Amino acid sequence: MSRVFRKQQKNLIKDVATQRMWRLFELAKMEYAEHPDRSERYVQLIRNISMRNRMSIPREIKSRICKHCYAFLVPGNNARYRLNEGYIVIFCKHCGKEMRYPYKRLD
Repeated sequence: MSRVFRKQQKNLIKDVATQRMWRLFELAKMEYAEHPDRSERYVQLIRNISMRNRMSIPREIKSRICKHCYAFLVPGNNARYRLNEGYIVIFCKHCGKEMRYPYKRLD
């Protein structure tokens, strides 16, 4: 096989993996209200896909997953979101840990 073909095949696999992660994320959002355990399973599948293909989870998805217990975070339900001096502080009510993400203020 040529290098170009192998590179195209790798890119196609990564595209399909990204699409699957987004689809599982959407399913996790829809299913959380009635089946929170099912959305936890979808998050686990997202992590498995990213590890198997050695790629990172998209930022929008990663910010809705607890870094410690890998729970699917829903603001106001199992997560508390606060703005604190240049950081978004997310407190996971499932494991009790908090995560900090920097942001820039618009002054």
